[in-house]
Amino acid sequence: MSFKKNFFRNIFVYGSYSFSTQLVSFLASLITSRLLLPSDFGLIGLITVFSNFIIIFSDSGISYAVIRSQYKSTYHRALNSISVIIGILLCFVFVLLVYPISYFYKDATLVLPSFVIAFLFIARSFNTIPVALLQKELKFSAAGKILLTATVASTISTIILAYAGFGYWSLIWSQYVNSIVTTIIVYRKKGSWFSFRKPVLIKSFQLTKILIGSVTGFNSVNYWARNSDNLIVGKFYGSGDLGIYSRAYLMLMMPLNIVSSLFSSVLYPSLVKHKHEGGNVENEYYFILKIISLLNILLAFVLIVFPGLFVKILWGENWMPVANLLPYFGLLVMTQTLMSTLGPLMVLEKKEKALMYAGWVSAAIMIGGIIYGATVSLTAIAAFYALVYILLVLPIYIFFMIGYKLRFTSHLLSFWLPKLFLSFLIWIGLYFSFPKIVVTGFILWILVVFWDTRKEVFNITGFILAKSTQKFSRNA
Repeated sequence: MSFKKNFFRNIFVYGSYSFSTQLVSFLASLITSRLLLPSDFGLIGLITVFSNFIIIFSDSGISYAVIRSQYKSTYHRALNSISVIIGILLCFVFVLLVYPISYFYKDATLVLPSFVIAFLFIARSFNTIPVALLQKELKFSAAGKILLTATVASTISTIILAYAGFGYWSLIWSQYVNSIVTTIIVYRKKGSWFSFRKPVLIKSFQLTKILIGSVTGFNSVNYWARNSDNLIVGKFYGSGDLGIYSRAYLMLMMPLNIVSSLFSSVLYPSLVKHKHEGGNVENEYYFILKIISLLNILLAFVLIVFPGLFVKILWGENWMPVANLLPYFGLLVMTQTLMSTLGPLMVLEKKEKALMYAGWVSAAIMIGGIIYGATVSLTAIAAFYALVYILLVLPIYIFFMIGYKLRFTSHLLSFWLPKLFLSFLIWIGLYFSFPKIVVTGFILWILVVFWDTRKEVFNITGFILAKSTQKFSRNA
């Protein structure tokens, strides 16, 4: 089976579960936004700014190592043990950070929920390797079912607890439900196995440490590039405004999560297999970028053109300030979803150090834009976050990483230059309140995307029609 057919088969299998998972979470937000206050979400957001940073170290490239390597069960058992050990250490580290976090925000109510969140690192550490093995073996149906089941269970628990009046605690305990359900299901499928033999642990870590160091170096700095805005809003604007900002940021993270969990989870092991078989990685990668650019148009259009109506219908009057931020995050949806696939590709080509260095520079630029925006207003944080990403970060990723390091140059200018120009044009229209510029830029964007994907759309449409015709003929 060709790479494209195999890839799309896996995309449809895993994608149905991944999309359903995001849909469940999104629909749940319509309910919880009416049961909880923005300050409830904001208070948890104050803690998760730091806890989500610590989470980065719980994987740190271990799952990539499992998928990329050709080592067998002994190696996997050792990495599973290392994952749990790391989880215990991170729990201890976060416990030590509880009081400094509370002091930083000058909010004593953060202490107890922070202690409870700390033990999530242990609960989650049991799942990293088993899930990675399912992806390595291309068992996307099993991985998708686990993801969806755990999300449904945690979502139901959130709604029940919120309705019962538990406030922000409903957002914490539901994370335990998610981790516990995932652990129960995944170990029924993969078995409960560990290896704590010291020589095996040391050897396995040595085989993985370079990848772990590079991925951790990139993720840890890139995290603050993405989350320094939450830290700044929480510190200087308060938990209420952080709740507003986080809800707007959710509409950027939702498509990013879909793309990263769907395309990266399927794309990375699929490209590993394709490369080992001697296939052309560059052509397939640009094919996938074209498909993503087509898929993200509708959400970006709604967020940019109808933000007020979108917020009023979905979340109600209490959340209307979110509408001021959504257009900038809608603009970022169109490019960040494309770049979210770059990390796994750099790991595949063993360019993780270049990924780390580029991530450091990009992080410094984005944090600078966020800090400047914070001196103006809450909306300006989103505006200048988008501006520096479009003008400075995207060119680094495009020309340094894709063009120079990966040597993927055959479609570089034709694919990326129109998107850079039109993104900046739309930003100008948004910031200076010129609706005609925004609409014109977006129409041109749609035309460019459809021109880029004309062959792919024709081939996919033909494939679907052929399958439908065959099914109709058999039924007849």
